[in-house]
Amino acid sequence: MAFATRATAVVGVGYSTIHRETGVDSRPLAVTAAKQAIGDAGLTTADIDGIFEYPGQGTQIAVEMQRMLGIRDLAVFGDNSASGPSGLAAAQNAVMAVASGACETALVFRSVTREWGQQSGKSEFPPADGPAQFLAPYGDYGAVIPSMGMRKYRRFVDFGGSEEDYGHIAVNARRWSALNDRAVLRTPITMDDYLSSRYIAEPLRLFDCDYPVTGACATVITSTERAADLRRKPVVVDAMAQGTGSRPSWSFADDLVFGGTIDCGNRLWERSSVTPQDVKVAELYDGFTHITISWVEALGLCGLGEFGDWVDGGRTIGPGGRLPLNTNGGQLAEGRLHGLSFLNEAVLQLRDECGDRQVAGADVAVVANAHGPQCGAMVLTS
Repeated sequence: MAFATRATAVVGVGYSTIHRETGVDSRPLAVTAAKQAIGDAGLTTADIDGIFEYPGQGTQIAVEMQRMLGIRDLAVFGDNSASGPSGLAAAQNAVMAVASGACETALVFRSVTREWGQQSGKSEFPPADGPAQFLAPYGDYGAVIPSMGMRKYRRFVDFGGSEEDYGHIAVNARRWSALNDRAVLRTPITMDDYLSSRYIAEPLRLFDCDYPVTGACATVITSTERAADLRRKPVVVDAMAQGTGSRPSWSFADDLVFGGTIDCGNRLWERSSVTPQDVKVAELYDGFTHITISWVEALGLCGLGEFGDWVDGGRTIGPGGRLPLNTNGGQLAEGRLHGLSFLNEAVLQLRDECGDRQVAGADVAVVANAHGPQCGAMVLTS
C-alpha cells in the first residue's frame, strides 16, 4: 500500500474550564474542549476521521470520545498509554496519521483529573513491593518527584548555577498567567516567595512543581491543503522529533540531567527549515522547573550549562523579553493539562490571538514535552 507524505497544520484549538477541586467529572470537559477545537477550525464532528489521546486515570480513550461526539466511524485512532512525551505524543501521532494519508482530519485531546496528579496531595506512600522495592530508593515510585529532586541537585553538581535560576521560571510563570484568564494561579510571586517555599524533595521546592487540576484541551490537525480552505490561519508543523537517550530509564539513564532532550533537539533542528535563532516564542514543558531548563539548553536556545547567564535575571523569558517562555503561565500556573496545552498556546501565539500576552512578530514557535526517556518536540511556523 502506498501512502502519501503530506504537509500538516494545526487548524483548531479548544479548552474546557479548569478546576482545582476533586470529584469533577472529566467527560463533559473533554467533550467541551473537543467541540470548541472542531468549531474553532470551522469544521463539524462529521469531518473528524481520526482521534488520538494520551490517557490517565479517570479520563477518556479515543473511541469513548468518538461515542460522546456521535462520530459514526474513524479511519484511525490511538491511545498512547503512559509512554511517550506527555500530551504531545498524541499530537505527533495525529501528524503522522494525516501526513501518511491514514486520515484526513484528526482530533487530539488530553483530559486530566485532579486525582490523577500522581503524587499530588500525598504525604506518604505505601510500602514498596515487587520491582518498586528496588526502584524506590532511587526516587522512582510510580512518579518522578523524588527523582526530580535528585536531577536538580545533579545539575548543581555538573553545571553550578543557583536556585534563582529555577526561581526565574516560577516567577515568570505567574507574570504570564496574570495575562491569561484560563490560568488558575494568577497571583504574582517574588523570588523571595520562591526561595522560601517548602522543599518537596530537597532541593526540589513547592514552586518548582506544576499545579494539578481537572480539565481538558483539544487540537485539530489536518493537511495544509485542507487547512487553506478553513476558518483560521493555519499553523504549519515544520518539524517534529522524539528522543529517549541512552539506557532509557527514569532511574538508571546515562544522563540524568538531560535525559533524551539533547538527542531529540538535535533531531528536531536537522529536520526543520528554521534554526533556534529564528524562534520567537518557546512553550517548554514545566512539570518541574528542572525540565524547562534542560529543554532550553538541549534545544540550543543557549549553551549547555549557560541558562543562568542566558535568562538574565528572568528578563529573557518574561513579557517583553527576547525569548518569551510559556506565555500561558505553563503548568506551573495555568494548571497541569499535561503538555498539549503548550501546543495550543503556540498555535494561538502564531495566530496573533493571545491578547495582552501576545508576543509581537511571533512567526516561529518551538514546543517540547516531557523529559527522561520520554521526550518530544515540534517546530511550528505561521
